Amino acid sequence: MTSYTTTTAVPVFQHGEAGPHRGSPGVYDVVLILGIPGLTSVTTSINLDESLVGGDSLLVGAGLELRLDSGTGVAGTAQVIPNREGRLAQVRASIQADDFAAAERLIHNLVVPTLSLLAFHADVALETTGMLLTEHATQIKRFSTTMLGTFQPAPTPVGVLTPPLRLLLATYREGLNSNSPLYQALSFYKVLEHVKALATQQRRSAARAGQTVTDPMERRLPTDLADFPEHTEWEVEVFAGYLGKTYTEVRTALTDTIRNAVAHLTPGRDVRSADLLADIQACRDAVPVLRYIARALISDELSRT
Repeated sequence: MTSYTTTTAVPVFQHGEAGPHRGSPGVYDVVLILGIPGLTSVTTSINLDESLVGGDSLLVGAGLELRLDSGTGVAGTAQVIPNREGRLAQVRASIQADDFAAAERLIHNLVVPTLSLLAFHADVALETTGMLLTEHATQIKRFSTTMLGTFQPAPTPVGVLTPPLRLLLATYREGLNSNSPLYQALSFYKVLEHVKALATQQRRSAARAGQTVTDPMERRLPTDLADFPEHTEWEVEVFAGYLGKTYTEVRTALTDTIRNAVAHLTPGRDVRSADLLADIQACRDAVPVLRYIARALISDELSRT
């Protein structure tokens, strides 16, 4: 499974570092790298120099100028530049922001909606694969990208592929395959949704027969972060808000904010959009927890076959 990674490069001068790693109020130069889904969707190594010349898309042209519309007026312009093959590859702009986080949020929310408009008019897939931010005053650089997953030894398949397991495994694999945090979150949530429905059916059947069955959704997440498998510092922070909760409690907490918000575009309701960085981050934060529970539920089902 791919992972979203951020790397910061801080110049060191004779009298120390250039400035705070989080950035300071001022001008930020932005390079938003475009990609072709399924072909140049992920990064295999971090190289800031290569990022300055990287990028690709299915759009051919000498370049474009984009108006950055904040919704309340034009906030500036950005240049879309081609690569050596003449395909649009990068979006470049300079913006005023308080720090790196604000610069990333601002440029994403200003540029990506226009990319969605370009993709619609051309009727081709178009995505962003990385963002290079440079604080103009200090030359501190921050590069965010989707990294290729790690190589794993090939396992020996164990378990009988029952009809429920086929659905669960296919859905889990779709979550692993996707580079979209929205679709990842929805895929792993659907595993919980399916198991919850199966458990309800089994509990009702058992009740009619005068029996009881254990509901797998009443299992709890560990109460100590040390009990989780090895995770990144960011994933540890994400899990901290769910320690000791039942799987049902996690599912309930994410039903409206993630599942329904991703799956539906109901006017007046909370929705998640890939054009808004906050919505992407909300789904990124949900993915490790949903994936952990989905994997535990599928492992239990496999152990029973």
